[in-house]
Amino acid sequence: MSTSLGAGGLMLAGHHHAEALDHVRRFCGLSWSGGPPEVWAFRYYDLIRTDPDRMDPIDVLAAAAIHPGLSRDDLAWFDTNRPVLDDWLAGVGVDVQMVDANDAARESLVALAGFGGVTLTLLSKVLHRKRPHLMPLVDRHVVDRYRPITGERRPLEAWPGLIEALAIDLARNAEPLAAIRSVLRDELEMDVSALRVCDIAIWMEARS
Repeated sequence: MSTSLGAGGLMLAGHHHAEALDHVRRFCGLSWSGGPPEVWAFRYYDLIRTDPDRMDPIDVLAAAAIHPGLSRDDLAWFDTNRPVLDDWLAGVGVDVQMVDANDAARESLVALAGFGGVTLTLLSKVLHRKRPHLMPLVDRHVVDRYRPITGERRPLEAWPGLIEALAIDLARNAEPLAAIRSVLRDELEMDVSALRVCDIAIWMEARS
């Protein structure tokens, strides 16, 4: 089911993000209705390219652009657990979409909550760049937006319900998301996943 919301609008967790396209354009360094291009974390996170099937140190460093407070313990955890993360990536194809993911892919996402040793918030930001169509980014703005649906305020507790709610919203917003992604593809000459568009729209609205 798709939802018609007019130019650039999204309906996420029952909330109308009327300026989603404008917010996403602004974050991506494109001109927008409020002024000329600006520099946000997009340049230092989304534009960094690495091997999608192997965890590299640069993936952790890129996540620091949207995750303040990266600690030495965090760096040590990712270094120690590179084989575990590589195995996780090997079990989930790079083109798997959350909106139509099978049970095995959904279960792989849910299992991330049990990794321990690092926050789910940070882990999601590192893994999203590897599986941008499947792996949601988890931060307080996303958790807060979906709290009326999940009933949870903490990422770990909200995680299973968040996965389900996001999959539903991706389907409901299929047409406006496709339109926004087409605009970005034409101007950036790269693909920005539907999940990333939703995350940016939520985060930028929370800052405005």
